[in-house]
Amino acid sequence: MTTGHRRKIEEGGVLRGSLVTSLWTLVSRLLGFVRDMLMTSILGMSVEFGAFAFAWVVPNLFRRLFGEGAVGAAIQPALARAAQQDGDDAAHRLYTRFFGWIALGLIVLVVVGEVLLFARLEALDIESESGMMVFFTILLLPYALFICLSALATAPQHLHGRFFAPAAAPVLLNLVWIGGLVWFGSSQVNTSREVLVALCISILGAGLLQLLVQLPGVRAAGFPLRPRIGFEDGSGRRAVRAFLPAFLGLAAVQINMAIDQSLVWSLVGHEANSFCYLANRLLQLPLALVAISIATAAMPLFSNLAAAGEHERMSLVLGRACEASFLLIVAAAAGLAVLAPQVISTLFDHGAYDSTDTPLLSLTLRTYLLCLPAAALSGLLTRVRQARGDYRRPALAALISLPVNLGLDLVLLPRIGVPGAGIATAVALTVQVMVLLGGLKTLGLRAPISLGRLPRLVLPGAAAAAAAGGLSYVTGTEMLALHPWLSLPLAILAGVIAALLVCRLLLPEELKLLRGRGANLLGSKKVIL
Repeated sequence: MTTGHRRKIEEGGVLRGSLVTSLWTLVSRLLGFVRDMLMTSILGMSVEFGAFAFAWVVPNLFRRLFGEGAVGAAIQPALARAAQQDGDDAAHRLYTRFFGWIALGLIVLVVVGEVLLFARLEALDIESESGMMVFFTILLLPYALFICLSALATAPQHLHGRFFAPAAAPVLLNLVWIGGLVWFGSSQVNTSREVLVALCISILGAGLLQLLVQLPGVRAAGFPLRPRIGFEDGSGRRAVRAFLPAFLGLAAVQINMAIDQSLVWSLVGHEANSFCYLANRLLQLPLALVAISIATAAMPLFSNLAAAGEHERMSLVLGRACEASFLLIVAAAAGLAVLAPQVISTLFDHGAYDSTDTPLLSLTLRTYLLCLPAAALSGLLTRVRQARGDYRRPALAALISLPVNLGLDLVLLPRIGVPGAGIATAVALTVQVMVLLGGLKTLGLRAPISLGRLPRLVLPGAAAAAAAGGLSYVTGTEMLALHPWLSLPLAILAGVIAALLVCRLLLPEELKLLRGRGANLLGSKKVIL
């Protein structure tokens, strides 16, 4: 990365990138809630919905892995080093070859997957639950190709301080999804299966649109669009070899959730998969708004500081990013845990949805919320290690977390049902964070959060939960009995105000930082978290 480009990243700051990402993520998630409301209203917690939710696991896993920053974060350090050492042309050549190899691998993967799925479908009754699931997977699998290439196109844009198109593209998926549901689901003639088939085709179109909107930004960042196969020197081959462990380190959170959904389908029941799906959908709002947004915006700065050898500043940025992410994610998780029944009833208690399912869905969501702090920290720790060229420890941490999650799922799901999946994921991700924290000194980095700071970082979340829960209780009494669409926003507002007041009393510097006025706290007038 040239000095001019690096300065642009610093002056724009991590704050601006995270705010742009958070804003568009919020729009996307709100539209996602609309689409989920339509899904439950049209399909209920039916077997067809369960089959579609399971079929969506694989393409949605690719969407989350690639579309939410993992692939971009995996290759950004290599692109930054190539630009720092050999100039922008070297980074451009490396990117086109990354694009070529990954595109080729994805095409092969999709073709092989389709062949295997068709062979599996031949042995099943397409009218059965398993047959429907395989059929929907056949329709949805090509979406993985489009979304992965779209996400790969975000890496050069992030390195050049361009966050708009990468952050806005997911909105297209939800708009097309909602349009498909409204168009096909409004007809009384179409069956649930016909609605879902049409929806799968609509999703493929949305994937192509998400790819196309990235291309102007790639060209504006100075990178060529034509992919190439092969490498001219050893640095390119080393970068590609490092990609898989880098990708695995960043993918652990989403892989663990995919394992949960697969085992819920087989160990608890096909209908139970709908509970896991909806709980994950609600979980993704704070995860994306806080954890993924901050980590995505921080990665270009990590990469450029590492390429320039400024390890002390990396430690400073890492510490601030971890504290901000932890503070916000705990507050969001605490508030959502208290308001879970009200949120679920407000969003989903319409049409074919059965309100008696709300207690179980609330409990499932609450157990999944336990994993948010670890998910936020693991994303930042993985990215900063990879920016320093350490791919082994993040991959090892991910490999350790996967069997932990799998083992706990096998033990808990048959005993306590779907909520056991959330507990398993929370424990597995906590183990991953512990592994990532080890050995930071060898990379010239300090521990990002001290144990003595944790109580202060947790108190705003406790205040938010108490205020939100208290106001929710009061507005639900017979004396007030406000409509849920009014009482829920009021409860959320009360939680936000309470958290801000506690921050003002106990964490004034952190509050300034979150408001964008604390650039000097990082020891630089240019770098803003």
